[in-house]
Amino acid sequence: MNDHTPVREGVLDGVKVVELCHLIAGPYCGMLLADEGADVIKVEPPQGELTRSREPIRTTDQGTMSGYFASLNRRKRSITLDLKSESGSALLDRLLADADVFITNMRGGALGRLGIHPADLQERYPQLIVVSMSGFGLFDAGLDANRAGLAMVAEALSGTTGLTRDREGRPTWCGFALGDIVTGMTAHSSVLLGLREREQTGRGRMIDLSLTECTLPLATVALARVQSSDAHLSKVAGANDFHGVPYGTFAAADGYYNIGVNRDDFWARLCGAMGQPELADDPRYATYVERALRQREVEELLEGWSTQLTREQVVDALTEVDVPVAPVLTMSEVLDNQHFADRGTFVEVDDAIGGSLRQPDDPTGFSVPTPARVPRLGEHRDAILNEIGVHESQIESLAEGGAFGPTPHVTATA
Repeated sequence: MNDHTPVREGVLDGVKVVELCHLIAGPYCGMLLADEGADVIKVEPPQGELTRSREPIRTTDQGTMSGYFASLNRRKRSITLDLKSESGSALLDRLLADADVFITNMRGGALGRLGIHPADLQERYPQLIVVSMSGFGLFDAGLDANRAGLAMVAEALSGTTGLTRDREGRPTWCGFALGDIVTGMTAHSSVLLGLREREQTGRGRMIDLSLTECTLPLATVALARVQSSDAHLSKVAGANDFHGVPYGTFAAADGYYNIGVNRDDFWARLCGAMGQPELADDPRYATYVERALRQREVEELLEGWSTQLTREQVVDALTEVDVPVAPVLTMSEVLDNQHFADRGTFVEVDDAIGGSLRQPDDPTGFSVPTPARVPRLGEHRDAILNEIGVHESQIESLAEGGAFGPTPHVTATA
């Protein structure tokens, strides 16, 4: 079996990353680093990382692959280790001995039981940059330190869910793992800063990230507003906290669109597009404050016009007068959107079972030009172990001793 390991080139060429992560935040960080040329070794439990078994799962005569897993793990190398076994744990130590970065989003309690708590690792390997992502943080978190944390929980605690409201003012979940992705991006930045600091000091660093704190900056402007507005202004904040009126998602005849009228001149342009230019100077609507006091009324005026038109007609009309607008696209429409095609936003990723997936590329533009592929479970075991001085006969003995789990799940390749 060909392991398809790409030639490493890119701004992070020569950086070795050991990833002990599952779900979204940690794997997304690791994928960005791999896109930029780092050698990211994904350490998985014998049964595979959690998302390998998450639906939808595609099956061919070459195997199975979860879309969830594939979306977050391209360009990495996979090895399975049973970290509850002495030999599996020892192999992880050998991997870390010459690693530059260790990233994990497992809970501190679980890591401690495995003898690899991030604080201990940083003491053991002073050159190592250790990045921990957890729901509430490892340190100074009181009783929350080992509490279960999901992006949804962090979004609630950070106030971002409270800002995502329907027109009745009821909070609603955004519908995707916002807190996870922003935490993965923060972790990615932390790794780059840690590498730069190590160039200057020769030492690594323990970086303790929480989903809650990484999500909180999304509400920076809202936090400033609530501290700056007086009682009178608070009454006219509207359902979207001073963003503008009308502002948000509205209906067309065949779908939805987003519009942002956050300036009074945008309101005047909108009125012209709606064929009601007189409303621009109407004292009931001419300024943001007056529109906010009559928010529902303004929204009814807008939808009274837009629901008579298709989504495309609404977008075309408002784009023509330079009012910020976009259609609300489905995921299928996003994949076929001409803007993203023109920008080269997507990368084709080999799913390792005979197909491919279009995925958002590293938006920084630093992604390596080599083909992207999703690793099969444990397929790079022998190559990774050879690099740390473990040879074929030793690998067979380690397998018999349970270092990689009770049963083999794939034929590993050199």
